[in-house]
Amino acid sequence: MKDPNFDIAFSIGRFHIYWYAILLAAGIAAAMMITDRRIKGRDFPKDIALDLCILGVPFGIVGARLFACLTGQVAWADFFDLTCSGLSFFGGIIFAALAILVYLKLRKVQLGEMMDAAAPGIFAGIGIAVWGDFFNRAHYGPLVEKSAQKWFPLATFGDDLKIHYAAFFYEFLLCVLLIVAYYVLLRKMIQRKGDRFWVMALVYCLGRFGIDSIRQDLVMVGPLAFDQLCEIVLAAVLLALLLLKRQPKKADEAEMERPVPSDEEHKSTDESIPPADQEKEDDFTGLK
Repeated sequence: MKDPNFDIAFSIGRFHIYWYAILLAAGIAAAMMITDRRIKGRDFPKDIALDLCILGVPFGIVGARLFACLTGQVAWADFFDLTCSGLSFFGGIIFAALAILVYLKLRKVQLGEMMDAAAPGIFAGIGIAVWGDFFNRAHYGPLVEKSAQKWFPLATFGDDLKIHYAAFFYEFLLCVLLIVAYYVLLRKMIQRKGDRFWVMALVYCLGRFGIDSIRQDLVMVGPLAFDQLCEIVLAAVLLALLLLKRQPKKADEAEMERPVPSDEEHKSTDESIPPADQEKEDDFTGLK
C-alpha cells in the first residue's frame, strides 16, 4: 500500500501541498527563466517568456485533466476537484503548445527562432518536473529481480512498495542528454531556424516511447499504452515538419534555374551602354 505521507511536502490545515506540484512548478519556472535569459538581446517582444508561461500553464492544466478523464485516470465528476490527483503529460503538452502557437502567430513572432531559443529551457523543465514522480511513486518499470540492481537511482519503490526500475530517472537522463547535445552538436550542425527544437522533440518522443515500453503504470489501449500512441503521432508530425522544411521554395528553385551570365556577356553588355559622361557631352554638343 502506498505511504500516504511520502508524496506530501507539507500541509496547511486539511490542504496538502504535494512534492509533485512543487517540482512541476519548479520545472515551469526553470523553463521560463532559462528561455528569458536566452532571448535577451534578440528581436523578441519584451517579457515574451513570461507571457508564454502565463498562457501555457492554464491551457496545459485543462488539457492534462481532460486527457486524464478521457483515459479513465480521473472520473468526469472529479474534473474540477483539486483534491483528486490525475494529470496527463501529453494532454498538457498538446493544449499548451496549441495555445502558444496561436499566440506567437498573433504576435507575429518568428516561430522557429523562438522554439530554438526555448528548447534547452523546455527540456530542463521536463527533467526537473519528472522528479515529482519519484515522490508520487509513479513512472516506474518492472520489478527488479536481481538484488545487485536494487540501488537508487537505477531502481526505486513503486506504489506497491516493491522495488521497480526507475523509469522516471531514465527520462531525466534523456532530457540531460538532449540539452548537452544541443550545446555540443546541434548548434554547430543545424542552422535552419526551428530545426534544432524539432530534432530534440523527435528524439525525445522516440526515447520516451522506449522508456514507456517498460512502464507498469500506464493506461493501455490494445497492445500499446495511451502515451505511446501520442508519442507515435507526435513523432510522425515532427518528422513530416522536418522533411517539408527541407523542400526548396519556388523562389529558390527559380533562382537556381536562372542562367548566370558569363564574363564575356557581362563585358559585351557593359560596352553597349554608353557612359553617363559621354551622354552629357553629346547633349551639350547638340545645343551648340
